[in-house]
Amino acid sequence: MQDGAPTIAIDDVYTLLGVRRDGVASIVDLVAEDAGKIRQRAEALLREHASCEAVEVWRGGALIERVLRA
Repeated sequence: MQDGAPTIAIDDVYTLLGVRRDGVASIVDLVAEDAGKIRQRAEALLREHASCEAVEVWRGGALIERVLRA
């Protein structure tokens, strides 16, 4: 911890990509969150951005999950 700010390990950061039907990632959200809340954040992004048909959840260089619009 430096200057009272919490230290975030790179393993705690997820990249959420809001992907349109044409495959373009139009939304990028970097989230420092525990794994149990990531799917909820992905579903919230789908509600907030009608242009996205899916949210891809990445951790490092690995695709963890693809959350589709219901």
